[in-house]
Amino acid sequence: MSARTSIARSGRIVAAGVVVTALGAAPALALPGEPPAFTLDGPSGTIDTDSVQLTIADATGGAEAPVSAMVSVNGDDRPWGDVNQPFHLDGLPDDDYVVVVTVRDAEDETASQSVSFTVDTAVDVVAPSVANGAVTLTRGALSFDLDTLVTPGTGEVSVDLLEFGPDELGASYDWETHVVTFSPWEPGTYTLDFQATGRTEGNWDEIDETSGVGTLTVAVVAPVVSFAAKPEASTTSTSAHFEIAADTSDVEVSYVLDLPPGQQHASPVHVSGTTIDLAGLAAGRHTIRVVVDNGVVWSALDYEWVVVGTGAPVTPAVPVAPAPAPAPAAQPVLASTAIPASVVARGIRAGASGESVAIIQRVVGATPDGRFGKQTRAAVVAFQRAHGLVPDGIVGPLTWAAIVSAANGGSPVAASSSAIPAAQVARGIRQGARGTSVAVIQRVVGADVDGRFGPRTKAAVRSWQAAHGLVADGIVGPLTWAAMTAR
Repeated sequence: MSARTSIARSGRIVAAGVVVTALGAAPALALPGEPPAFTLDGPSGTIDTDSVQLTIADATGGAEAPVSAMVSVNGDDRPWGDVNQPFHLDGLPDDDYVVVVTVRDAEDETASQSVSFTVDTAVDVVAPSVANGAVTLTRGALSFDLDTLVTPGTGEVSVDLLEFGPDELGASYDWETHVVTFSPWEPGTYTLDFQATGRTEGNWDEIDETSGVGTLTVAVVAPVVSFAAKPEASTTSTSAHFEIAADTSDVEVSYVLDLPPGQQHASPVHVSGTTIDLAGLAAGRHTIRVVVDNGVVWSALDYEWVVVGTGAPVTPAVPVAPAPAPAPAAQPVLASTAIPASVVARGIRAGASGESVAIIQRVVGATPDGRFGKQTRAAVVAFQRAHGLVPDGIVGPLTWAAIVSAANGGSPVAASSSAIPAAQVARGIRQGARGTSVAVIQRVVGADVDGRFGPRTKAAVRSWQAAHGLVADGIVGPLTWAAMTAR
């Protein structure tokens, strides 16, 4: 063997001072390891929150188990601290996102998975809407819930009544329940405007959530009545039979017979049904006023007839000593001539002005400014209703005679039990109410007659209740109203 080459037992060949490994004795080469296997759990689609959570699940154990990870959010890399714990992304602005998670195992092998999602935290706001409605007031329908005409949007809804209508409708509104209550005293068709407003939680864009304006049409229908039977205009009968025809059977009938001249009110006689029978009538002229109430407003029928003599012998009058001369009567505070008869005959009404109006205002409780406006009309209507007169707000001969009588110490004001609908009394008339019913109460308790139940009217009602042994709560309910009409 040459000194230049030799074979060592170790399998190495030494040649010219260089050690090489023999081909047949080379060790096996190391093969690449398996990449880590795992499942990435995260959001997908569109989400409405700016915070998301990522989780590594179902990871392979052993050498391929993930030991670290990197999170790329739209190209922005962030380390995942503990791969055994969820990874949180907070404060994400609204945008489209691609999140790539790359895990690494102990042998430095890597694998990646991704999730895609959209963050949209803007609130989809839908405004409420309203529909027009109509109601015909009847005995059982003296209120209306505006919520029945409102379709809510995405937010909590409030409903505003924009228009209360004229005083003749007597509308009041409960802002909490959205119920309108009516106390009408004149038939007609009225309209009320209303609007709904929504408040959607999270509506940061302050999107307008106001509906359009809706209209509620209110029909106040007086009963249509007539005499189906009545006595002849001239008769010898001392009895009389009346039958009342009405367009509905659900009515209440009352009457006043032979109201003496100069007397402007009397307690009506209530009857059961729609017939009136009178007996024992004296010879002479008779008058009757029949009032038919349908639970909302009323209509009146007037009739006049004469019972002629029957030819019975007349008993001679027995002479009597002349009576002593009566004491001179006290001078009236208000003379019936204070307003010219020709002016009264035409009727003093809204729009009039001058001293005649001021005279009326001082008696009916309105501010005596000499101008016949809404407040004065409400006071006149309340006075008429309290004195059994037609509440038309016009001072004609009958109303003027009642004003003169009241000013000169006539009968105190006492409201008729039918002056306010029973359904409204049952609910209780309280602060916030408006209309003629309030004006009637104000006349009884001595408050300014403006048809508005404010703090002063409440104080006057409470004082009146306390003076009459009632609970002084300032609310005119059945007990208080009964006391007022019993005066």
